[in-house]
This record gives sequence, C-alpha cells and structure tokens, in this order.
Amino acid sequence: YGITRYEPAANVVAHTVISTANSQQQDDHNNPSITVLPDGRLLALYAKHLGGAQFYQRTSLVTSPATLADWGPEITVATPNNNTYNNTYILSEENNTIYNFHRCINFNPTITKSLNAGQTWLPSVQLIEVGTNNVRPYPRYCSNRRNRIDLIYTDGHPRDVDNSIYHMYYQDGAFYKTDGTLIDTIENLPLDHQGGQRGSVIYTFSNAAWGAGNDADDWIPAARGWTWDIHYGSDGHPVCVFQVQLGTDATWATSRIYYYYARWNGSAWVKKFIAQGGRGIYAAESDYGGGMSIDPSQPNVVYISSNAANPFSLGSINPVTLNPNARYELYRGVTNDGGQSFSWQALTSNSSGDNLRPIVPENHGYDRALLWFHGTYSSYTNYDTRVLGIFQNDLRLSAWNLGPLSGQLTWKSSPGKSYRITGSSNLQSFPHMVAEGILSRGSQTTHSFSYPIPQQNAPKNFFRVEEE
Repeated sequence: YGITRYEPAANVVAHTVISTANSQQQDDHNNPSITVLPDGRLLALYAKHLGGAQFYQRTSLVTSPATLADWGPEITVATPNNNTYNNTYILSEENNTIYNFHRCINFNPTITKSLNAGQTWLPSVQLIEVGTNNVRPYPRYCSNRRNRIDLIYTDGHPRDVDNSIYHMYYQDGAFYKTDGTLIDTIENLPLDHQGGQRGSVIYTFSNAAWGAGNDADDWIPAARGWTWDIHYGSDGHPVCVFQVQLGTDATWATSRIYYYYARWNGSAWVKKFIAQGGRGIYAAESDYGGGMSIDPSQPNVVYISSNAANPFSLGSINPVTLNPNARYELYRGVTNDGGQSFSWQALTSNSSGDNLRPIVPENHGYDRALLWFHGTYSSYTNYDTRVLGIFQNDLRLSAWNLGPLSGQLTWKSSPGKSYRITGSSNLQSFPHMVAEGILSRGSQTTHSFSYPIPQQNAPKNFFRVEEE
C-alpha cells in the first residue's frame, strides 16, 4: 500500500510504499485512510481484506512526507475480529478525537476511537448490528472535520439483501436521522437495524410494479441499492450519489446499473435517476459499477464512470447497449436546479483501457479536479492500472500590477500547462510577444515582464494571457 504525493506547483509526483511484508496483500480493498493531525503530520491506517484481526498504522515524521524515511514505524493495532475498510475522521470540537469507521465486529460497521492522535486506541464498538456472517451494510462517510460525521449505508451486500439506502449522522455523542431525530447515543451502540434503529430512508427497495405517476425517479422494481459518495451541499445539507442494480451475478451479461443523485432539501430526501451506469465490471461482482463521486467543493458537480453507449438516455430501464469492448468512460455532470436536470461533458472517449472509480479530493482549489484509475481490471485481486488525474482551472486574470515600462500579471492556471503573454495597443490584435514558455506554478501563476519596444511609447497598453 502506498502514499503518492503530487505537487501541482512543480508538477512532480513521489511514490512511497508504506506497507511491510507483514501487512501487504494483493487486494484493492486495502487502500490507506489518511488523517491530517493537528500539527500537520499524516496518520495512515490500512488493513488486509479478511486478513486478520488487526489494522496497521504509520505516522509521518514531517508534514510533507515524500520518502519512506519521512514515516515512522509500522504499528499493528489489534481488533476484535477480522478488519478492513478504514475510514478515519478527526473532530476538532471533540479535542481532536479520531474516529475510525471500519468493518469489524460481526462483519458490521464498527467504530474505534483515539483520543491522542493515534498513539493508543479505545476498545472497538459495533455501530450497526444486522444479520450474521456475510450480511453486512455497505457505508460511505464524510465529515465537516469539526463536530459531525455523516454516512449513507445499505442493509447488506446487494448480492444477498434487498437493499434500501439510508442516511444518518453522528454529532455530540449521538446518532441522528437526517431531520435531527435521535436514533440513539454512542453509549448504547450497536444500533439494532432489524429492530428499527435506522437512519432516514433515501431509496426504498420494492418489487412492486410502477403505478400511475411512478417512474425510475421513484424506484426500479426489484433493483437493489449500493452507495457511492456523500458530501455537504452549499446549504450545509447532505447530498449523495448511489446506484441500483437490476440483475444478479448469474445474469451479469444483461444486468444493468442505474445512477442516482439525492439531496436533503430541509424536510425530505429528493432523489433523481440521472444516468445509465451500464454493466458491472466483471461477472463475479455484477454490482461493481464504474463508480460515481461528488465534488466536495462544488456539490452540484458529479462525475460518473459508465460503459453504456448512451449514458443519458433515461427513457427506459431495459438493458442498454454498451460501448465497444464494454469500455468505461468518464463524464462530468453539472446541475443548477438541485439535481432535477444535469448538463454532461465527456472527459474521456475511445480509451485504450477502462476509466474507473472517479473520486474528487477535498479542498482541491481547482475549477475541475478528479482522480481515477485507468487500465485493465479483471477482479479485486487482478488488475493492471495506473492513477490519472485532472487538475484544471479556467484561464482568467486574478491580479495585475502595470507600470510605465513593465508589468506583472497573475492568473488562474493548470498544472503542467505552458502560457504566453502577448501585447497590443488597440485591442484589435495582439501582435507583440511579451513572454512565452511560462510554466504553470499550480493553481495560480505570476509573471513579471518588460514591455516590448513598440509598446513602450504607446498611449495605452493591453495584455493577454494565452495557453500555449
């Protein structure tokens, strides 16, 4: 398992493998969860998939680790049962308590807390109690990093359970439904899911046929849900994306996935069928879709991966036609009406490999930021892929300082790009080369320059920044 450090200003990447022979395992479930500690150092937690009753952790020795020497030793932390899927969040208003949400006790969501930046951990506590053995809810989390942690989750694995999708949040020692109704306190965990201690329903599983006025925005008969992403809207209320699948592993060839966007409007969850997800990635996991994510900085922006030939033909739930080679491509959707409609842009096309599992980092500082993996993915233990990213700003001037013979311009820029400045005295054309080959300095670039001789005596000067 590794940590990759990308520096947009220099457009350079450094990779560090932090797992040891004791902890590593070829399995894509095992990615580390990273927590930024109050002093700026990083805490990384990771675990094997069904590989023992423990998780592992490393803490960086510096705030910007770039090599293995920048990390402390690997520490093994015992857990009550097999452990996987670490999701860590630090709450500043709880004296920087770290909450690790992971799958552990009874194969169910479990909480393990640290009160001292990961130096020690309190005994694990089961969060949700449902079923036995392989019955397990699948959650997705987000946090404001101050006092609240939200999650969406299912009843179980969609292979085994007729899944609905629920939302609840943790705050100040208790768990609540979306509208603030108390479910129970953390002292009384676990929550008895089968006994009715559940979050608010976002999507309800139903075998019923549609009646008058019903369509896929309400439900898809016999389609089971699975979660993808959750964040906070511009109004502070949660928004999420999820999928439902119609079919099974045995019918993978004709099974299809349907993508949804949902938001809490202050009094109810409003959901919308927004795209065809196509088919699952491989037959043994027909629920493994290409993936969806929300931009945390722009929660009206959604990214999807789909192998449907026409992902935005929403008039039918019959099995849609797939791309040649069932290739997965990426799309960016923007809604300006709360998810009722989207405008879509293709980000990839005619790709040589699949583009899967888009995800947007928090606090990225760009107009468009996205990470995903590209290549061949045959199963969760058999893959040949690489991580790709988009970090892009719309080109626009943000500051200037112009004197009689020289000037300085600052503009929003994109990593890896090159720019030039041209000049004019009449705005009709910009024939004078002022500077060229200016390399981006990340999200913002500043360049000082002298006026070309033809402009030095002009009564007016105009300058333009162009992407080369």
